[in-house]
Amino acid sequence: MRDRRLGKCLLVVAGMMLAGPRLGLAQANAAAAQTEGAESADSDVVLHEGRWQREIETDLIAEKFDELDRMAEGYRRDKTRMPGGDWRLRYFYQALNSPQETDKDSQEHIDHLEKWMTLRPESITARIALSTSLHRWAWVARGNGFAKTVTPEGWRLFNLRIQESQVVLEGSANMRRMCPQFYSEMLTVGLAQGWDKKREREIFERGIQFEPEYFYLYNQYANYLLPKWYGKAGESSAFAKESADKLGGEAGDALYFRIVAVLVKRGDGNFPVAELDWERVQRGYRAVQAQYGAVPRDVNQLAFMAYKFHDAAVAQAQFALIGDRWSRGVWRDKQFFDRVRDWSRGLTTQGSDS
Repeated sequence: MRDRRLGKCLLVVAGMMLAGPRLGLAQANAAAAQTEGAESADSDVVLHEGRWQREIETDLIAEKFDELDRMAEGYRRDKTRMPGGDWRLRYFYQALNSPQETDKDSQEHIDHLEKWMTLRPESITARIALSTSLHRWAWVARGNGFAKTVTPEGWRLFNLRIQESQVVLEGSANMRRMCPQFYSEMLTVGLAQGWDKKREREIFERGIQFEPEYFYLYNQYANYLLPKWYGKAGESSAFAKESADKLGGEAGDALYFRIVAVLVKRGDGNFPVAELDWERVQRGYRAVQAQYGAVPRDVNQLAFMAYKFHDAAVAQAQFALIGDRWSRGVWRDKQFFDRVRDWSRGLTTQGSDS
C-alpha cells in the first residue's frame, strides 16, 4: 500500500540526503497551513496559460526530465515574469503540482517525480516538485475542515506525508544549484509543522538573501506572523512596513501592496486595517501596474482592499475597470462581489464579509 511505501521512501530519500533530517509531527493548531499559505493563481491568467501548463504535465508523464530541468533553469536564470509581475518559475511549479482526481492518480504522479529525482539526483527542480506534491497529498488525507473534524487516520497520513516532504527538502539544502522556490516550500512546511519564529525567520532570511526579488517569501512570512498562526497583534503589519522601507522607493511600495494584499485577505476577514498605510498600498498598486501591466486579479484585489479600508470612491473606480471579470480567488462568490459593488455605488451599507 502507498502509506507503507511512504515509510520506505523516507529511508530512500534519507540515504540521498546531504544533511540529516529533523522531523516532527504537524501541530493541530496549524492545520490549515497549506490552504492559507498557498498562492492562488489568477483564473484569467491560468486560462491563457493552459496550453503551456498542459505541455509541462505531458512532459512529466512522458518523463522528459531533461526538458523540464532546462525550462526551470531558464526561468530561474532569466527571472522571467508574467503580466502582473508573477514569476514564470512559480507557475511552472504549480503546473508540476496539478491536483489529481484520485489517490491512484496522485500515486502515479508522485511516482514520476520520485523517478525524476532518482535519475537526476542533482536536480533541485525535481526535489522541490516532489516535496510540493507530497505536501498537497498530505492535505488530501487531512481535508480542509477544522482540526476537530479530522479522523485519526487522516492525521496519521497527513503527518507521514508532511514528514516525507520535509525530508526531501532538508536533503536538498546544500545542492550545487539552488532555487528560490525551495525556500518557499520550506516556509510552507514550517507553517504546517509549527516551527518557532527563529527557525521560520532563518528560512525567510536565507531565501531573500538568495533571491531578493522573490516576493512570495515576504508574503508567506507575513502570513506566518498573523495572530491566527504564530504572531502577535501588529507583527505582520510592522513586518510589511519594515520590509518595504528597507527596499525603498517604488519597489518598496510595490512590495507593500503585495504583502498587504495577503494580510487583508488572510486575516479572517477582520484584519485591523488601521495598522496599515492605505495611501502606500495604492502607490504600490500603481507601481506594479506601471512595471508589469494590469491583471484582473490585482484590479479585483484593490477593489476588495478599498472595501476593507472603507474607500468607496477607489472601490467604484476599480469596479468600473473590472466589469464582469470578477476573481473567485478574491471574492469567493459572485454574490459577495455584487454586494460590495453595490456598496461602492451607495446602494447598500457595508456589512460583514467574514
